[in-house]
Parts: sequence; structure tokens; C-alpha cells
Amino acid sequence: MWMLRSIGGEDPARGSSLRQVIAVADYLNHAIPREDEFVAAVSRLAEAGLVEFDVAADRYWRTAAGQSSAAHRGSFTAGLAALPELPSASPSLALPAGVFSSAVAGYLQGSP
Repeated sequence: MWMLRSIGGEDPARGSSLRQVIAVADYLNHAIPREDEFVAAVSRLAEAGLVEFDVAADRYWRTAAGQSSAAHRGSFTAGLAALPELPSASPSLALPAGVFSSAVAGYLQGSP
């Protein structure tokens, strides 16, 4: 659920970059997700129809269903209760080698 909350915007133009997702995830959970955690979470959220992404454009955003879900608002307890059961599908998100570590490094160095 914290990954859903870490992704902003409702379309590719207003969506979050990977670096922005990492920054918000760290702010919300006081931890930077590992690449495998990020890939698994975003893949499951996409399978559930709550988020979409365009890796080539470096954009991640909530769908209308994700935006209207109470899972990304209010308390974490309420958000967990509102989150639909997510499928446990194989990862559908594939990041090119080095993209995630580069985004983390950029975030930690404070670069845009």
C-alpha cells in the first residue's frame, strides 16, 4: 500500500518519475525500497488496475481506480482495509539494468 501512496498523478504527464517514487516511499515508510520490492509492488498494483507505468518515459501514475481507492488516502490502517486483494502475478515491470540504482543515487545526492 505504501508504494501506491508513493506514486503520484493520474496520467503520464503528471505521473511520478522513479526518483520521485523512491523519495516519497522513503518519506512515508522511512525506508528506500529495494529494486525487487519496487518491481513486485508496482507489478501487483498494475495487475490490480491501480497503477500504470511507462518505463521508457520514466513515469508511474495511479489509474482512476487507484486514484479513487481509499488505499492511497487517510491512515495506513484504513488504507490497508480499502486495498483490494492484489493478484500475486509474475512481475510485469522490467527495469533496464542500473536504472533503479541510478534513481536511488540521484535521490540520495539530492539531484532532480
